[in-house]
Amino acid sequence: MVPLPFDGKSLPRIGGEKSLDSQFKIVAEAFLESFELLEVCAPVWYTEQHHNRALDAWRILQANPLYALGSERRRASRPCK
Repeated sequence: MVPLPFDGKSLPRIGGEKSLDSQFKIVAEAFLESFELLEVCAPVWYTEQHHNRALDAWRILQANPLYALGSERRRASRPCK
């Protein structure tokens, strides 16, 4: 498990204050890109349980038109090794 990058305090914001919606879109896009990489690369530790949890989260994001980022996402630019 990756350690938390901070001690419970809020992270500093870059580029000034951003709305909660815009922050969520950034997080959602990062999740969707990570999910896509995991699906394409399929590392040995990426179990079916991991896949199912990520797929549930993906479906939640895609079900909400405000946060559905499918048309804005870019495909993984580098193939997996």
